[in-house]
Amino acid sequence: MRGLYLNCDLREIPASKELSSHYSATSEFQTKYSTGQVIYNEFEWPDKPEYQIDGHLFVISGWFIYNNLRNNIKELANALIKDGYKALDYVNSGVFVIFWSNNEKECLITDPLGLSSHFIDTTHKSLKVAPTTKAIYHADNHPINPTLERIFNKKQHLFGNYTLFDGIERLAPHSITTLNHVEHYAILDRRLSVELEDIGQEFTRFIQSWSFNDRLLPLSSGLDSRLILANGEFNYGFTYGPINSPEITIAKKFSSDFQHYYAYDFSAPELYSKEAEIVSEMSFASLQPIHRLLTNYAHVKDHFKSANVFYDGYCGDVFQRGTFLTFKGIEGELLKLFPWLYKLLNWNEKTLLLKRNKSLSSEEFDLLYKDYVSKTEKLSLNDYQKVTYYEFLYGRGGRYAVFGSNILAAQFFTVASPFADKKVFNTVIHQDFSASVRYVSMRKIWQKVLPKYRTEKVESGYTPKSPTWLIPYTQLAYRLMFHLIPSRANYGIQQKRLLKKQSKEK
Repeated sequence: MRGLYLNCDLREIPASKELSSHYSATSEFQTKYSTGQVIYNEFEWPDKPEYQIDGHLFVISGWFIYNNLRNNIKELANALIKDGYKALDYVNSGVFVIFWSNNEKECLITDPLGLSSHFIDTTHKSLKVAPTTKAIYHADNHPINPTLERIFNKKQHLFGNYTLFDGIERLAPHSITTLNHVEHYAILDRRLSVELEDIGQEFTRFIQSWSFNDRLLPLSSGLDSRLILANGEFNYGFTYGPINSPEITIAKKFSSDFQHYYAYDFSAPELYSKEAEIVSEMSFASLQPIHRLLTNYAHVKDHFKSANVFYDGYCGDVFQRGTFLTFKGIEGELLKLFPWLYKLLNWNEKTLLLKRNKSLSSEEFDLLYKDYVSKTEKLSLNDYQKVTYYEFLYGRGGRYAVFGSNILAAQFFTVASPFADKKVFNTVIHQDFSASVRYVSMRKIWQKVLPKYRTEKVESGYTPKSPTWLIPYTQLAYRLMFHLIPSRANYGIQQKRLLKKQSKEK
């Protein structure tokens, strides 16, 4: 498994280690306090992702853009030595953990939004870190937390920086962690924001950080990947889904935008060897395993051997359509039909979190809410913005959605998420989310996009040009068709049906 390993044993993750031997390179290092290794992408780092100067060692897991240049490790390292953590203000983007060691101390620096997903053993006498809890877990030192176990079983993932075990935590987003201290650098800055209708130019800037020949876009039938396509040029593209499903039929209409395009049935590739063991090791004590994605990413990598950068629409629906404010149940369904009620009701943050976490008991919710307050109380955001921020960094986004892209796909590619670029993120997180759930923000974001991308329907039947008042009813009609007409079923529904069938057979 790609990532940074400090003072831990990779023999605990044999299946993941075997996967890495096929698609990654490994570099080992030794410091005064630590024994470590980094498993990395040779495309991103033709030389080792390390830099040494005057007794300082920097080791990078992942990638970064600093002062608008990608992986300029020498410049970033020298700036950190000279200016301290203030240098991190000029990190534009990235998915990384940086290990910095000198004769006095060692520390770990995480990317702004925590997409690198590494974990630390807080009971160890030195920094003990890995990209999976499996590599650092020890039964004698890490008792299971019964409250978190109940939450895990209800939600299929945890929140904040928790794992199932006391003494093991996720490295916090935008943090600097030493053995006995954690501090954070700032990532919110309204001065970085642009108008929503100008966000496309920020996508273009971000996309151009990598060469055209290396770019790969997973194109779905929705708006997130289409927005990326509309603002960049891509050598490779692919779509997976049931044959003749909305994913395939809609996405294929843009196939001519790519030099090389591939559409296929997601269930067709032979299951990757030891996929179940690999995914179990990677997700251990953090979230319920997600199956078949690893197989499909490996299949695409083998099909497009020269594709290196996977542009992911990670959580784009959160910012285009405010999906981290929505919730399940009858009330939630009514609000989908009448989204203007979000502005009228103007719920406070606790009320909205309660509605999004109905399955939790009072004790369980109190733990979540306490963590939420600790992460958001000092932010200059309103309640809807705070809930979205927390869910993106510490909730379903940062702890579950990130697994399918920035962890699984990152075993084969560099995963680049435009919505996680610092300038884009500051633009979308400071928007009016009561307008977002009414599709008003979406209209603004698509205002300057070429007509060919704005006039094609998504799988839910609407387009970025559709009247905002009509979209909820169109979506409802199409959702009913997905469930009632077998041939209309999309990827998600097909997967649920497949899992249900397998469960019955067992």
